[in-house]
Amino acid sequence: MFPPSNKLNRIHNLYNIFLLPWLCCIIFGTGSVYGQEGVFSPKRFDSILLKKTESLRIQGDYESLVRLNKDYLNVAEEKKYKEGIILCYINISNISATIGNYKRGLSYLSLAEKELKTINSPVLKARFYQEHGQLNGVIGLYKSALDLNAKGMYYLKKTSDKEKKMFYLYRLYSNRADFLYKANKVDSAYIYLQKGKGFDTHGVLLNALLAKHHLEYTKRKDSALIYLQRASENVVNTGKVNILSGFVFLVYGDYFFELKDYHTALDYYNKALDSYNKTNRLYGIPGVYESIGKTYRMLNEPEKEKEAMEKYAKEKTALENIQNEAINISIDHMLTDKDEESSGIEKKLYLYGSIVTLLSVIIFILLYRHNRVLRKRKNIFKSEALSLKSKINDSFDELVSLAKKNDSTFLTRFQEIYPDFCPKLLEINPKLGASELAFCAMIKLNFTSKEIAEYTFIQHKSVQQKKHRLRKKLNVPSDQELFIFFDTL
Repeated sequence: MFPPSNKLNRIHNLYNIFLLPWLCCIIFGTGSVYGQEGVFSPKRFDSILLKKTESLRIQGDYESLVRLNKDYLNVAEEKKYKEGIILCYINISNISATIGNYKRGLSYLSLAEKELKTINSPVLKARFYQEHGQLNGVIGLYKSALDLNAKGMYYLKKTSDKEKKMFYLYRLYSNRADFLYKANKVDSAYIYLQKGKGFDTHGVLLNALLAKHHLEYTKRKDSALIYLQRASENVVNTGKVNILSGFVFLVYGDYFFELKDYHTALDYYNKALDSYNKTNRLYGIPGVYESIGKTYRMLNEPEKEKEAMEKYAKEKTALENIQNEAINISIDHMLTDKDEESSGIEKKLYLYGSIVTLLSVIIFILLYRHNRVLRKRKNIFKSEALSLKSKINDSFDELVSLAKKNDSTFLTRFQEIYPDFCPKLLEINPKLGASELAFCAMIKLNFTSKEIAEYTFIQHKSVQQKKHRLRKKLNVPSDQELFIFFDTL
């Protein structure tokens, strides 16, 4: 008999030894996270969770995905297995972002990041930065996405687990290729597509991306068809909608559009739309409606073209609203990271400053060279001031260059350099979209209407109309210059 005072301990031990492993077998199927003699196995936990998550992700079965990862999270928390907890957080973030809940995705990434600071796991850091980069890419922060992706590759090189290295390398390469395309770095993107091809176990995504590359850039339709056929062969038919099939259908639609077989293109675009709707891949839907509208234009069906383009505008606006909220959260996160980094630098500078001061006092006492020390310090401060002035000028020149190229990263970089500008505009009118904020930013940088029209590829008349609408939205009097208004914010 056990002493009565140990009753709770006995129940807890019985639960760990017998009941928890049995429940895991029910929850997770035949692949138990417990090895021989019912001993918890972190390696089995990671391996089974990754495989099951990937299988359900490909099927687009998000309900089962969430349930699976929450069940595993309970086990990881029970066993105080931090790596497992982090992996579940990252998986739930991925699921949230996939169905368009970017805010929740960023929230779970923050939880994962907090736990990551307490352990040393290069493979989990690689996965974290891969996922964080992908989420930033989806909401349009491509420069930030590329930086995060590079961090993921850095940590993956430190990983000794070959199986996980192969698993994540494909994702890092395909993500990087996508971000580089969005940043108009086509040649570099193609290189990463080729690199990732050898690690793509499904053979779907990268083959479809290579097909799209040949359609858009090399114009080699025969090569595009070869890659499309390879992608189609590897789309798993599970009886459920496959999340990769939507993208394959979309590229097939583009292929037949290029062949001027518009009826077949329309069939594939509708299949893509159906797939994206069923798998809640919100960020793909506006582009499909736009393709459908263009196809109806070629078929000379103006009513259907109008209907499709109205749906495109509606879906695009809805997506932009979600993205803008996520962008603000992501930018706040970046600024917090910079503040923490600055705080660390300040502490080091304070320490160094204290040492220098102490040494200065000692030197002053021993060598009576106080004036020489003061001159030296004055020169240092002068040098720092000149350096800061140079950096400010460089930042302004960089912004002007990005605006002239109509670069998608212009607004993101602008907000980094002028962090108070956009929030103050949004205080006046919270409904301002990203394109309107970018337009305001160009006016603040003193671009003329003619220059804005030239760099954004619109008519001079459209610029004037935009300015007129902005005055109404921001309550700017007609006798006040917009530049002066923005400059005084």
